[in-house]
Amino acid sequence: MLAELQKSGLPIYQNSRSKKLLLEAPYMLKGYGEKNVLQMSELYEDSSHNDKHENVYDVYRGIICDQDRELFERYKFQYDITVIHQGQVGFECKKTSGHYHGWESNKKHSYPEVYEVLSGTAMFELQKSMNFDVKEKNDIKVDDIILAKVEAGQAIIVPPDYGHCSINIGNGDLVFSNLAYQPCEIFYDNVRYHHGLGIYIGKEDDKLKFKKNDHYKNLPTVKIALPVENGSLGIKFNQPVYKTFLETPDKYNFLGNPDKYVDTIMKMFDIKESF
Repeated sequence: MLAELQKSGLPIYQNSRSKKLLLEAPYMLKGYGEKNVLQMSELYEDSSHNDKHENVYDVYRGIICDQDRELFERYKFQYDITVIHQGQVGFECKKTSGHYHGWESNKKHSYPEVYEVLSGTAMFELQKSMNFDVKEKNDIKVDDIILAKVEAGQAIIVPPDYGHCSINIGNGDLVFSNLAYQPCEIFYDNVRYHHGLGIYIGKEDDKLKFKKNDHYKNLPTVKIALPVENGSLGIKFNQPVYKTFLETPDKYNFLGNPDKYVDTIMKMFDIKESF
């Protein structure tokens, strides 16, 4: 049985048995990848009790319709969809590997990214560091951590200078899209060196629990937030990002030129509590 990902605004379906996505022509994708527990064992607090071949998440890269290709290539953007399967690895909810983005041309800030939840509930862990690419990885300085809870139909902008990881905190699969600037370099090493980002997010008795990652020397106060819309940057809830980009592409100029948008993006988080 197929379930349409209506929040995407595209003819994309999830097979209820295999949990794989299917695209209806003329939409196509550039590539596909998946990660299992073994491949991510260094990124979890404890994965020893899980089957090492258990699937954690799938990525569908470069989803596009041929008639939209020229516009995406002109802006140098790519649209992907990730499926994080339900379940836990040890204490933690299943998550993506986590990474930092490379610096834009003048080296002031790293590139941002748009995340849009299509199905399920996400916690996006956002971790600010201005020296994530330091040679001695143990010298990384974490300046801020935001945990953004995002529901289906909502979207956020990952701020410049924030490493990020996506966590499935719901009861079913989490399906989300991303719109990103293609020339952006991706850095995984510092996250892997520290066995994940600064906070491990899991469940006990079906309640969310948070643990600090002791592989970091010092961590700041952690903020829990909800997303805030900003139509001027193309973020309106329940309006698919792919279609909004086609209609008003210039609203997404911040993806390749983030400098003047940093303060505006930071105002798109409604901080609810801290610990």
